[in-house]
Amino acid sequence: MRRYESVWVVHGDLPDEEVKSAIDKFTRIVAAAGGTLVGLDDWGRRRLAYRIKGTTRGYYVLADFAGTPATVKELERNYRIDDRIIRYHTVVKADKVNLEALQAEIAARAQAAAAPEVEAPAPAAEAAAAPEAPAAVAAAPPETAAPPEETPTPAKEE
Repeated sequence: MRRYESVWVVHGDLPDEEVKSAIDKFTRIVAAAGGTLVGLDDWGRRRLAYRIKGTTRGYYVLADFAGTPATVKELERNYRIDDRIIRYHTVVKADKVNLEALQAEIAARAQAAAAPEVEAPAPAAEAAAAPEAPAAVAAAPPETAAPPEETPTPAKEE
């Protein structure tokens, strides 16, 4: 098995139900073709760089999966058939996959998604908690700073 990453763009004018249906279809294809879906990133609707098939917006999805070349062939065949998909691209991330490590990564991702996020302190709170420099040092102009140490020049022999 190899590790792959596939990005596809669903037509941006479709309703959310159609987009979710397309995402479900392609994740089922990976599983049916003997692949293992590691992660699915939903990037959402974005503006396209140029008009594709009459639209300027697309819904981007990234799938990280392990499978055989036949899995990719079947997936890309379905991308070409489905009119909802306007662009796709699949790349190989790794030639060999350790299935035990892959299962551990899937479990870690599921655990991270299920765990509630810990609130990070706001940047303003971090700045307030940081010790302040003395006012005299902070207000001193750069000219009054100590000059850099000079290295002595070797004496000339006469």
